[in-house]
Amino acid sequence: MLDPRVGMKIYDNVWYLRHRLEPEQAADLLAGMGVTYVMAQSKLLPMQDTAIESEVTPEEKARFATLDDRAFRDALRERGISYFASLNIGFDPGFIAAHPDLLPIDQFGRREGKTDWYIGLPPDRAANIAHKLALLEKATQELAPDGVHLGFIRWPGFWEIWLPDVTRAEMPDYCYGPETLRRFRQETGIDIPVDDPVKAAQMIAASHRAAWRDWKCAATTRAVGSIRTALRSIKSDIKVAINTLPFFLEDFDNVAEEVFGQSPARLKEVADVFEVMGYHQILRRGPEWPAAIADDVKRRSRSTTVATIQGSALYLDGMHANRGRATSITTEEFLDIVGRVEASTADGVCVFTFTDFLDMRETAEGKRRIARLKAFRRA
Repeated sequence: MLDPRVGMKIYDNVWYLRHRLEPEQAADLLAGMGVTYVMAQSKLLPMQDTAIESEVTPEEKARFATLDDRAFRDALRERGISYFASLNIGFDPGFIAAHPDLLPIDQFGRREGKTDWYIGLPPDRAANIAHKLALLEKATQELAPDGVHLGFIRWPGFWEIWLPDVTRAEMPDYCYGPETLRRFRQETGIDIPVDDPVKAAQMIAASHRAAWRDWKCAATTRAVGSIRTALRSIKSDIKVAINTLPFFLEDFDNVAEEVFGQSPARLKEVADVFEVMGYHQILRRGPEWPAAIADDVKRRSRSTTVATIQGSALYLDGMHANRGRATSITTEEFLDIVGRVEASTADGVCVFTFTDFLDMRETAEGKRRIARLKAFRRA
């Protein structure tokens, strides 16, 4: 039985490679922090570098080879901590480099390229879904996780740069490639040109906006449903958690559904947990915002919903510099956010990431943060 109160994202191997913890030691630390579930990458389901470095360096490979993911999963279970095996679905630069024909096209007729570290595939790419499902099936057989956590399960777009001063019309909206448009035409009966992305995008925006939104959201839901069905044939009680975009329906005139094709109201049929990326500092929002967006997703999904909050500030350098983001997250701010989530309708809080807490666990500020997590909804 999942206790959704306090989660921890483990998107790298720092606990094992740099802190030199063994699985039992790491599990003890997590239990001591009040953690009730983790969303973790593994050797079977490795994560690619994003805003944080997840990939293993050449110098770390010898130590990494000795990591026993099953031992870590079992140590967590012995301490009553649920284990969600995390995998990025629509983001995989290596797979994309090997299959460039799968890249989407935007409303301006441009094929997608990398933006900072990000490049993504739509959920209607059958080859990618089959590749990811094969990885998940193997991990489910070997790790017997309590659940799987699906990252980047949406239509492409670097959502972290959709700041309050962004204009939607200037941002890319995928996919107007011929294969996607052909599927849309076949499944809806709407006659649009399949070889002219600019014209097709204009026609859809002018006359078929709702149909396009519904079709994109349905494609995302189908992809999740196919994964869930396959994995439940291996482990009947496995839960599916969705990496959920933190946008209200009114944000950018419903960008979450119309551009990213992600609808909690639809996905509730195939997902058990909605993990809402309430990264307030990244999106230049206030401390009240993570709880508010989690409340909204909870209302729309009517399912278990957890608010993920940041442990440290991100997106400050390179293309992200001088965009008005706060350069730090103070302990007082962190405690305020946790308190607001505690008072919300969200079922729990999740912290991004475990490494932040490992690095600060012996400091006075770290101890205050850990104590607040341990006290979360515990009378």
